[in-house]
Amino acid sequence: MNARTAIVSGGARGIGDAIAQRLQAHGVDVVSLDIAEPPVPREGVLYVSCDIADPGAVSSAVERVAAERGAVSVLVHCAAFQRTAPFVELQPADWARTFRVNVDGAFHLLQATVPGMRAAGWGRIVLITSSTYFTPPAGMSHYIASKGALTGLVRGLSMELGADGITVNAVAPGLTGTDNAIRDIPESHFALVRGRQAIPRTGEPDDIAAAVGFLVSDDASFISGQTVLVDGGESRV
Repeated sequence: MNARTAIVSGGARGIGDAIAQRLQAHGVDVVSLDIAEPPVPREGVLYVSCDIADPGAVSSAVERVAAERGAVSVLVHCAAFQRTAPFVELQPADWARTFRVNVDGAFHLLQATVPGMRAAGWGRIVLITSSTYFTPPAGMSHYIASKGALTGLVRGLSMELGADGITVNAVAPGLTGTDNAIRDIPESHFALVRGRQAIPRTGEPDDIAAAVGFLVSDDASFISGQTVLVDGGESRV
């Protein structure tokens, strides 16, 4: 993969940062769109501050990327908003923010990048969803609904774009040992999840990045409309 430009939303940290590094290793020019600053900037990655829930901000950011790094041929939507709460206690603002970032953000990114991919006759789109869609825990119905919407988008969009040389897939991580997860989730829960997995270790951001790296490569040119579960075998579907 040479002379290709990728946008990774949420690429400043966690899984998104691991994806950015993996794509760089494959020779891709990587741009991170994130509302947060990277704690450890990666050499060669262009970091653009952008709230993907704002369509104007996304349009401007993609125009900047095209001007500075060339047409975008790879899109990885990793940015997400997540707040755990029982459904009966969920506030409308929480529901709205979840969908604005997770689903509307994907829509804005796709509308800004798909025309260029179509013109080039080549593109790779990967939406990061979640294994919670398959093994739903309590208190995450709104988040699961947003990730389910992305799963449906992958299936539908793959049929619309396949003839243009564009593949559209999802990667669904299980519980992953990001810095935020380690900070916010008790080790007892990590242990509980490991006990349900076929592979009894905690997933790492690099595990997710490896799946994304494959799906955006030429080796995955005949794979589209699929959801790849990367959860150590916890979900058996």
